[in-house]
Amino acid sequence: MYNRHDIMKNAWSIRHENSVSMSVALKAAWALAKAIKAAEELASEIDWNTKVRVNDWVKAGHSRTYVEVAVYTNAWNRKRTEKIGYVNNLTGEFIAA
Repeated sequence: MYNRHDIMKNAWSIRHENSVSMSVALKAAWALAKAIKAAEELASEIDWNTKVRVNDWVKAGHSRTYVEVAVYTNAWNRKRTEKIGYVNNLTGEFIAA
């Protein structure tokens, strides 16, 4: 299940940081929650050490939140990165990698 409290908090922060409507912010927050859940499911299927990473990127009039799964060896050296996609915080849509 999704934590609706965290989704609403995330929507408010998206709204204030990007000056978008609450509707767009909620769409972006839900898309981000679904992307993180997909990343966690992918991480659980991998036998190596994993870490779900969420990065905000703001530049040139764009605001995006990227979601990826970093896969590490047992010595915590990065082996590879599985990109999930990104959420466009200005429109609320998810773009898969």
